[in-house]
Amino acid sequence: MPRLRFNFLNLFLIGLVALILCGLQTTFWFQIFGGLPAPLFWLNLVLYLVLFRKHFESILTIYFVALILHSFTALPLGILLFSLLIIFGLVSFVKKRVFWPGSKYFFMASLGASVTFHLLCYFLSRWLDVNPTSFNFFQRFFEIVFTAISSVPLYWAFSWIDRFSNKKTLPESAGAHG
Repeated sequence: MPRLRFNFLNLFLIGLVALILCGLQTTFWFQIFGGLPAPLFWLNLVLYLVLFRKHFESILTIYFVALILHSFTALPLGILLFSLLIIFGLVSFVKKRVFWPGSKYFFMASLGASVTFHLLCYFLSRWLDVNPTSFNFFQRFFEIVFTAISSVPLYWAFSWIDRFSNKKTLPESAGAHG
């Protein structure tokens, strides 16, 4: 029973962090930095879930985070979920071949995931949306760079949440080879 309680605590904290990160990205960031593009803080949370959770658990939690995120964005839910599931698949594929625990790997994975997310959103929007998104190169470039830079402190915050809620890490995320 205590294990179940810690799992619900972790899920509650993940949801709370997703809500806070979305709020930081969509409102607070622009109050401080004006028109400077905001990093995709929530994407780092999704990336952390893919890297440090079992597949089934990470997919369910990604759906949960996407539902929270959907209220903060104009991106259609279908494109958002499809993009996140493709990122899940790509990150899982890369993780099986190359993985080491730590903030350096998380930084590189965040850089790759944010580039992938922007490309997916652009092309899926062109393919599926009636009113497709535009390709603002500098805005997307700075979002990608700021997302990667913000990944390091967020990695430590997410790790702290897992330690606080007694969340077990996967063997491959603890440094074992398998």
